[in-house]
Amino acid sequence: MKQQPTLGLHCVVDLLIPAALGGLATLGFAPWNLYPVTLVALVGLIALWRPVGPGRAAWRGFVFGAAHFGTGIYWVYVAVHGHTGAALAGLSVACLVAYLACFPALVGAVAGATHRLAPTLWALAAVPGAWCFAELLRGWLFSGFPWLSLGYITIAAPLNGLAPMVGVHGLSAALMIAAGVLWLLYTGTLFARLVALVLIAILPLVVWSVPSPAHWTRPLHKTLRVAVIQGNIARAGQWRAVTLGPALRRYRAMTRRTNADLVVWPEVAIPASAAQIDGYLSQLNAGATKRGQTVLAGLFWPADHGRGRYNSVLALGVGQGRYDKRRRVPFAETMPGPSWLARWATGPGGRTVAGAPDQPPIRAHGITLGVSISFEDVFGRDIRRELPGAGLLVNATNDSRFAGTTALVQHLEIARMRALETGRPLVRAANTGISAIIGFDGRVLHAAPVDQGARLIGELAPRTGATPYVVHGNRPLWWASAGVVLLALLASAGLRWQASRRRRPAERRRALRERV
Repeated sequence: MKQQPTLGLHCVVDLLIPAALGGLATLGFAPWNLYPVTLVALVGLIALWRPVGPGRAAWRGFVFGAAHFGTGIYWVYVAVHGHTGAALAGLSVACLVAYLACFPALVGAVAGATHRLAPTLWALAAVPGAWCFAELLRGWLFSGFPWLSLGYITIAAPLNGLAPMVGVHGLSAALMIAAGVLWLLYTGTLFARLVALVLIAILPLVVWSVPSPAHWTRPLHKTLRVAVIQGNIARAGQWRAVTLGPALRRYRAMTRRTNADLVVWPEVAIPASAAQIDGYLSQLNAGATKRGQTVLAGLFWPADHGRGRYNSVLALGVGQGRYDKRRRVPFAETMPGPSWLARWATGPGGRTVAGAPDQPPIRAHGITLGVSISFEDVFGRDIRRELPGAGLLVNATNDSRFAGTTALVQHLEIARMRALETGRPLVRAANTGISAIIGFDGRVLHAAPVDQGARLIGELAPRTGATPYVVHGNRPLWWASAGVVLLALLASAGLRWQASRRRRPAERRRALRERV
């Protein structure tokens, strides 16, 4: 009977509170953009980690992560359920969420193992370092899934000026440091509170001293008139033969009426292989050349080895080149397991092969374009590979499989971060939304409504130069976060060893007294 309140308390502290904090942390991301709520949730998580050992801290981190990713990427269920039954879709999402929750659990394990450190070192170094390392690991392991990295919530916050310097994962570390400062202010010793107050006092100076995005790159002496065609062909009918003709006519008509140097179509705007529409492409190429225009058309291209097809963007008109998608979307274009399961679960749009790792860039009007397709813009290291040569970034996507979910606005948020990190304007074409023209500073200059046919037109100046993030990538963060975690673990182990040495003489004296 006496254990019941204890068990109930454990249930609240180890399950309900971490789950609530994980759900609240999602509110900082689009479409809510309540980043102070996420910061408060992180403070609560730090408070849960401090008094316990690695096992319980890891469990609390896992529950936090399960709630956070469960509420943040629930839309994976919608994508998988479109081609399978509810059971397989639910199982796929559960497995993915459980896997992603292991990374906050890893942070919790480090936090629990190092909780003997001084509060300032623990909250301002060990925990942020572990979080940054776990986030980097999540974006790399098994090809990576870096969606919902904490730093994305700062896209419209005062800290966003750090993005060209440290990238989204560096911003994540900065957020954890900020959460640590608030935790120290609330629960720390007098010294810890003084440290927190000093850091809060100098924060405006730090924000003011961060160079603006324009500091790192400069515009080329050329302005491009760019256009985005949002055809609004629902994914449910995109793969039917009867919709091919209307799709071809719609994109051709909207392109002909567009006075722009560069016209960007969405991913697989034409749901057919290039061989099937050879005549159509020839006519489109001739018309674009006559108008002095480059059209980037999303379509399928036969794979070089004769088996399968690429998901590609083809330059027509005065532009030259083709880009084949390198990364396929997990649970939408590819599935873990046997090939027959992948074919069944991903549907007709997912039966593609990955493009070559190294491909010549697309060039248009004397400008090199950094092209990505769909999910690829989630990987900052891949976008960085096209730089500093590329003056303009282009992302062609088809988010219609996630219609009605938060995935659309989250993906736009990610695209904005890529523009800010690299100091390059970005043109984003989405089949049903959200198409956008984004400035080099991450601001959305023009955006199309969801589930409507639209044409966006804007003036963009391609840029040259390299931000610190483009030059160094995530390498400094890998080394710094791993080093901080290692030093914290070693220091904590040293403290435990010292404590055990102090206990031994007392234990010996007690044993002698008991013998006497």
